[in-house]
Amino acid sequence: MIELKNITKTYRSGGVDINAVDNVSLTISDGEFIAVVGHSGSGKTTMVSLMGGLTRPTTGNVLVGGVDIWSLDNKQLALLRSEKIGFCFQFSSLIPTLTCLDNVRLPASFAGGQKGGVDHALSLLETVGVPDKAKAYPSELSGGQQRRVAIARALINEPGIILADEPTGDLDEYTEADIMNLFEQIHARGVTIVMVTHSRNLAARALRTLVMENGTLPEFAKTSS
Repeated sequence: MIELKNITKTYRSGGVDINAVDNVSLTISDGEFIAVVGHSGSGKTTMVSLMGGLTRPTTGNVLVGGVDIWSLDNKQLALLRSEKIGFCFQFSSLIPTLTCLDNVRLPASFAGGQKGGVDHALSLLETVGVPDKAKAYPSELSGGQQRRVAIARALINEPGIILADEPTGDLDEYTEADIMNLFEQIHARGVTIVMVTHSRNLAARALRTLVMENGTLPEFAKTSS
């Protein structure tokens, strides 16, 4: 479970304090599929970064699995992120000098566990639909294929949570649909997904949609039955 308790993130810009996230409280239960929508600058990305321990809140508390993540030291926080959270962003950020197989295995090396084995990584590449790209380099892949490899990388440590920020932002509609199908398959396995998207059509495929306005969540726009 993810809990945000009275979270505010304030930035200083031009001598003025700006609340990118403004006193947000939110509970996301295990196994939910949440979409977060809102106009550019509404605070969507900042809120997801706060959930994932990538950005420290100015005030408030972030709990993941009941643990207040900002009570942890840097090593403990890095381990929690590595073990419990997979990240997918608009840009795949694959390391160009590594093969797809090695890109997928990389997060496991930071976790220090045994999940980065070749067989496991190959199985994930098959799961995301690019089993033939294990020895290829990112520059040899299309944008959609790179995104699939990035999703496999996010899954290597078998996290219970996936945080996805515009994961289909620059893809054509057919590849976008394939990626959304893949997220739905991952969710069906019990993984909690929080996805930022500009598309209301994609958001409609989530179980719950949150609408951000000026750093706040004024209401839950839709909850599925």
